[in-house]
Amino acid sequence: MAAQIKDITALKARIPALRDSMEQVAIYARLGMLYTNRSLDSCYYFSSRALDLAKRINDKAGEAEALNVLAFYYQEKANPYLAYRYINESLAIFERLKNKPKICEVTMNIGVLLSYEGKLDQSLAQYQKAYELSNHLEQDSIRPLVLLNLAMAQSFMPQSPDVTPFQLIDEAERLAGKQGNQRFMVIAELTRTTTRFRSGASPDEVIPQQYAVIAKTKEAGYEYFTALAYMELANMFLPIALDSAIHYFGQASELADRTGYQGLHFQTMTQAYRALSQVQPLPPQANMYSRKLLELSRNKELENQKTGMDFLQLALKEQQVAADEARLQSRRMLGISLGVICLLAIGFSLLVCYLYRNKRRLAKRQREVNSRLEEQYRQLEDNNSFHQKLISIISHDLRQPLSSMLMLGEGGMIDQMSDSQRQYVFDQVSQNARTSLQAMDGLVHWMKLNTVGLAYTPSTVNLKEVILAALAYNQVVADQKGIAIMDFIPGTIGVLAQSEMLLFVNRNILSNALRHTPNGGRIVISVVKEEGSNDAMVRVADSGSGISPNLLPHLFDKEQSDRASGGSGLALIICHEMIERMNGRIWANNNPDGGASFCYTLPLAPPVGEDVPRNLPSPAETHTQSID
Repeated sequence: MAAQIKDITALKARIPALRDSMEQVAIYARLGMLYTNRSLDSCYYFSSRALDLAKRINDKAGEAEALNVLAFYYQEKANPYLAYRYINESLAIFERLKNKPKICEVTMNIGVLLSYEGKLDQSLAQYQKAYELSNHLEQDSIRPLVLLNLAMAQSFMPQSPDVTPFQLIDEAERLAGKQGNQRFMVIAELTRTTTRFRSGASPDEVIPQQYAVIAKTKEAGYEYFTALAYMELANMFLPIALDSAIHYFGQASELADRTGYQGLHFQTMTQAYRALSQVQPLPPQANMYSRKLLELSRNKELENQKTGMDFLQLALKEQQVAADEARLQSRRMLGISLGVICLLAIGFSLLVCYLYRNKRRLAKRQREVNSRLEEQYRQLEDNNSFHQKLISIISHDLRQPLSSMLMLGEGGMIDQMSDSQRQYVFDQVSQNARTSLQAMDGLVHWMKLNTVGLAYTPSTVNLKEVILAALAYNQVVADQKGIAIMDFIPGTIGVLAQSEMLLFVNRNILSNALRHTPNGGRIVISVVKEEGSNDAMVRVADSGSGISPNLLPHLFDKEQSDRASGGSGLALIICHEMIERMNGRIWANNNPDGGASFCYTLPLAPPVGEDVPRNLPSPAETHTQSID
């Protein structure tokens, strides 16, 4: 039996004789980590026991270790909210403890979570940060895995790194051999065959090596890596033997589903469907994968929506508790102050003048304290109301595309349409749903920045592409009102931003302009470089009636959001916060010749030698197993 299975057996045998609680926490957390490759249920059982015991005995290092493992569990269970929350809590504890090896490991794991969401640029940035941290570690136990994750991520990026993926893999194998770590050796072989195939090696060269890797993962009991290796083997067979590719996609999907790796199961079927949909004629398995993906996507979105709302409610509850604690502290301070005054009056009754001045000073100070606390309380109430409105916006936008789909299914509308009409309706619903989900991604990412504490990592975004995507979402309204939209947007301007948040901003500005532009009017969109800075300025000018002078100063004022007309006040406030988070400015003014203009600036991205590829790989192709 493989070394890892022997380790699991040996650790379980030690549990009944344990008397030291901190040692129990360490063994439970280690078992949770080892089971990440074999059984997610066992992974959760041991890591949750480690977390409960660590909190009871105030073992901060054990608590952070358990949170690190649980983050992987919740990511594989398609719950990114808890995954991000636990991984950030783990990092914060290790930073307070100044545990450099664990800071490096958790930083790498944040890159893995980002790769699951397809954030390849941000994921690569985290891997490079972990790589730099590993260069300064006295012990190199985690460095092989950092090198392998960085190698896999670099193999999908267009630029040529200073150190090639194969050089990183060679160093990882050397270190793993020196440590005697068989798990890292197997991961290195899997990474090498996959990277060789992605780099242009023929299937005949890499398929025998992949078979050998699968034999080793099976022997070691690495269920996760066995499923991942089957998926890559299917990709290798695609150019030469479609039947074999379909067979191994099925093997990978079945194994991931059976062992509870929901994230890997979903990604395997996504790759299979993407590959099979390019084959003509379309294989019957493609329709099967399509139906399963649709069902899993629906369940995943509903679960994420429920979990996301629960998470927001938890944040609001925490704010309420903080407000209650502030009021209690105010009462305590008032009681203490009154007690001090009484003691001074009794002890120094002859010093009337002194007591009088002292009483006036304390009274003034108390009024100032109460005034500050009342202001803080009002601010918390305002934030609570703002977040409740935010939840309403999210709920509405999530229901809209689903309602459109349900409406088409009622009354036999689909049956009465021709094939071309059905295809057109399906394309429109798909476009609206995809664009709505992109906008929701922007809101969720913005909420993560404000509640979870995730660091903002900008990437290069093509302005013309994101504005045209926002325009596509509003095109139906423009066509119905006969509004001419003129764009003067150079196709080569890129800005440093977060694409989902920028899409949300452009959608709302364009929707505002269309709503206030009369039938037959026009909207002009222009992009220029702002004078005296390295920023790009976007201007959306309409031919409507303009903005009321009383309303114009309060468009982006959080405390005055209810004064905005048409229900757009909260969305404009969110746009304002998003633009500021992306290091830009946003404002509005009335045009001299009528109508209004909304403008914002963002930092220009540095010029690049070539375009970034549009078809990026799926998240499962950009990383290997991350928990150690």
